[in-house]
Amino acid sequence: MIKNIMYKKRRKKLFDLMKNNSMVLIEAAQEKYRNNDSTFRYRQCSNFYYLTGYDKPSGLLIILKEDKTLTTHFFTKKPNIHDEIWTGKLATSSKVKKLYGFDKCDYLCDFEKHLKLYLENNKTIYHDWDENSINKLIYNKSLSKLEKKYRSGAELPSEFFSLKKILHKLRLIKDKEEIGLIRAAGKISAQAHIEMIKKCKPGLTERELEAVLLYNFNTNNATEAYTSIVASGKNACILHYIDNSSTLKNGQLLLTDAACEYKNYASDITRTIPINGKFTKEQKLIYNLVLDAQEKAIEACIVGNTLQDIHTIAVKVICRGLIKIGLISKPYKEAMKDQLYKKYYMHNTGHWLGLDVHDPSEYKEDKKPVKLKPGMIFTVEPGLYIRADNSISKKFHDIGIRIEDDILVTKNGPEVLTSKVPKSSDEIENLMRYNND
Repeated sequence: MIKNIMYKKRRKKLFDLMKNNSMVLIEAAQEKYRNNDSTFRYRQCSNFYYLTGYDKPSGLLIILKEDKTLTTHFFTKKPNIHDEIWTGKLATSSKVKKLYGFDKCDYLCDFEKHLKLYLENNKTIYHDWDENSINKLIYNKSLSKLEKKYRSGAELPSEFFSLKKILHKLRLIKDKEEIGLIRAAGKISAQAHIEMIKKCKPGLTERELEAVLLYNFNTNNATEAYTSIVASGKNACILHYIDNSSTLKNGQLLLTDAACEYKNYASDITRTIPINGKFTKEQKLIYNLVLDAQEKAIEACIVGNTLQDIHTIAVKVICRGLIKIGLISKPYKEAMKDQLYKKYYMHNTGHWLGLDVHDPSEYKEDKKPVKLKPGMIFTVEPGLYIRADNSISKKFHDIGIRIEDDILVTKNGPEVLTSKVPKSSDEIENLMRYNND
């Protein structure tokens, strides 16, 4: 659990980047409707959660920087008997103020009244509105009213910035509490993969194995970080396959990309296993190539390198391997120049990880790749996807393999947060040796 003092520190970091006489406006995610009046399970806006720790809809935060003084003013929904009956009791403004450490807290019905004063006294606005926001309409209305008073001498905000870029930069370096939660998410996800691998055998459906994953997430007070990919046979060659509806067949591979989020922080793991517990010669050949690429890439996850450096290392290993196997016929330099490996490996090797499974921090700063620093967390996930093609041997058809782990950069080198899941072909076969008994 992240304590209030950490959220205050984050707000202070944002405050330090704000111009003087400025204000931040950021609101909670709205509930999303599945159909009619049925909602999806609520998930807070990650930027909002990063600054507040508030995990309910109907919240809005204003941060003020006036004469170099930091003030936080939070707005929450007023408690009412209807919500208490249907969705649960709401906290009073005084309780929210105390629980979350805000300087002021009022109800959303009073937002417009306070906003009017803040707009008149601040030159710069940083904002992050939810889609179709009612509060944004109130903001636009208040701004429009103020503009009409301009000729009478009213001061108007003159600069408007999206808050996203600033927050995404702050979110790139994880604090120790965040690292602890991502490590916990990785531990839960790793155990879920182990349990799923131990149950895999021909005749089951992809969805049955997905159920094993979800059970393990839920029994550890975690939820899916993203829609699970449980892809057997040729489905493994579809990068974002989520149907999870096929029956597992003898001799096929199973690619599983699935992980949980714990207290809003995500993990991300992919493993590929033989459904019958034994890799074929060709499957093992491709598998070991992907594993070699991943291990070499992880070795490069050190301070000063970039994600592009890591991707290049993985690509070079894969390209040489594909030439050796015979899936690329051109010489290495020509194959690299023409990116011939992209027929089988078409995605990047990693992405940032945090409150979002694909954390939104920039990959470049001042047009140059971001250099790795301690506290950054990202995935390393090379893969090969060999679709059925008359130009290659049938023995390689429909082999889809990806191996993915979560990496923390430290001053002493990379730490693999998801290392508990078996990864070598021998380890996987050993774990599965009793599956068909």
